[in-house]
Amino acid sequence: MYTISLNTMKKAMIATAVTAVLGGTVVGGGYSLPVAAAADVNKDNKAGSVFAASDNATLKAIVQKKLAAAPNQAVTQEGVTLTLTDLTYDSNQFIAGIRQDGGTVDKNGSFLDQTRNVDVLINGKKLLYDTSISTNPEDTDTALIYLNKGAMKQQIPDKFDLTLKTYANGVKEPFVFKVQVNKLGTLLSLKPGVSKKNSTFSYTVTSFQMTPLTMSLQVSFKGAVPAAAKSKVNPERMLYDLVDEKGNVSSPWGKPFEKVKTSGTEEQNYGAFPAVPKTISVKPFTYAKDASGKMFKDKQGQWAKTYYKDLETKITVK
Repeated sequence: MYTISLNTMKKAMIATAVTAVLGGTVVGGGYSLPVAAAADVNKDNKAGSVFAASDNATLKAIVQKKLAAAPNQAVTQEGVTLTLTDLTYDSNQFIAGIRQDGGTVDKNGSFLDQTRNVDVLINGKKLLYDTSISTNPEDTDTALIYLNKGAMKQQIPDKFDLTLKTYANGVKEPFVFKVQVNKLGTLLSLKPGVSKKNSTFSYTVTSFQMTPLTMSLQVSFKGAVPAAAKSKVNPERMLYDLVDEKGNVSSPWGKPFEKVKTSGTEEQNYGAFPAVPKTISVKPFTYAKDASGKMFKDKQGQWAKTYYKDLETKITVK
């Protein structure tokens, strides 16, 4: 167990200001809006917050804490209107909430044309993050665009001009949003230095950081990753679930099956806990596969995990 005093942490909750100017037909002209006021705009705007309507607990918490910027600006192309309702960014992830009116929802429940790329520029340069789109089956007029930090290293300033270009189904021209963004502040910045080992594998938690949006865990490791239960294939890497004192579990995103060396350092990234935790349990695990490389599933239909109790540790924050 590792304990750290709150006096050693960097804690900041910064308000984000957003100025939005959009390509196409613009509704509601360009203006500057602090986050604290943005949440009130959403109450009266018929578009509504896509973050608040999602099933993502982290995004709901960000809206409740008035940390989500809400430009509530609309672009219309060929009778279809897309509204940028919410956005947020830290060093690991950028998320935009989009609501549509007048467009076509495809068989996958998406009004965004996923055969064409979402392009994102930071001060005119392409953002080299991994892009994905999440839809909401309860409200098919909403979508979340995620950009997650991947293996490519890229220096991004704390404040920048972002250009977001996306496409709607059946519409030839893109919907272009140009937004000035400030990075979210850091809630926790820890350097635990705590280590655990068994007969084949050892690791040290060298750094943990948390913002209202994401968390990062940096580890140094050495040795062969233990075999997963029932697995017919050796695991490619060790992964680490994070659990707070309330039982909230956050699993790493990225490429869980990317092969790593038998020693080195790596960073794993997560969605943030709803609040600053009092304790952080680090639970190493691997996934189990059959001989053909197909994933085993648990009773809930999720990929089956093998946890290693002898490698678990806990960081207590006082």
